[in-house]
Amino acid sequence: MIGAEFVAKSAPDGYTLMVTSSGFVTAPSMYKKLPYDTERDFAPVTNLVENAGIFVAVNPGVPARTLQELIELARRPDSKLSYGSPGVGNTLHLAGELFNHRAGTHLLHIPYKGAGPAVAAAISGETQVMFSTPPAILQHLKGGRLRALAYTDARRHPQMPEVPTATEAGMSSFQHHGGWFGMFAPANTSTEILNRLHTEVRAAFADARFRERLDALGSEPVGNPPAEFKRFVSAEIRKYAEIVRVANIQPE
Repeated sequence: MIGAEFVAKSAPDGYTLMVTSSGFVTAPSMYKKLPYDTERDFAPVTNLVENAGIFVAVNPGVPARTLQELIELARRPDSKLSYGSPGVGNTLHLAGELFNHRAGTHLLHIPYKGAGPAVAAAISGETQVMFSTPPAILQHLKGGRLRALAYTDARRHPQMPEVPTATEAGMSSFQHHGGWFGMFAPANTSTEILNRLHTEVRAAFADARFRERLDALGSEPVGNPPAEFKRFVSAEIRKYAEIVRVANIQPE
């Protein structure tokens, strides 16, 4: 699928479900033509997990200890700072472009084939800056292989309480959601089936081991009802369309 990672699974009674990342809602703005309609061809079931914010991190060799120092470096005409992301059109790519727009910086985007290679590039110094969800870099932040300058939620991340929010770091205009993974069914799936699937997901969330795993990754379970998730998806499509517009990204 263009612009999103997904997993298709067979549910009870033969229903095929799709679990996809929030890249699903950026695709309509990033591509001129898609082989599907994001809102009409799928029935939202529930938002499974989310990351409330993202970390703005740098390679330890970057001489910036604060977000403002990074901005000053990246505003220089001779700046050669770059940031990596898991490809073109994902939420982290757009986060970097939104940062450039709001901060007046010139960070160069380098797309990689997945989050792992993008993180590895930041650690090696191939790129110098990274906008990343907590699960991808928490262990590297704690191990000193990357240095976090800010977190884009309204609150500090519970596993990195020493890292200021973007607002605390002097950039209140950069509050960026960290993305999510949601479950979708085929279009025209009955409300009864959607509600049943949602109930089964909520039951799985009650497993203490599952919740402990999410905590370790730095993600949060959601499990909202189908109608609420549908409204959320529609709002996300429009939100990212506006980010693409203000960042002056041209659809491919």
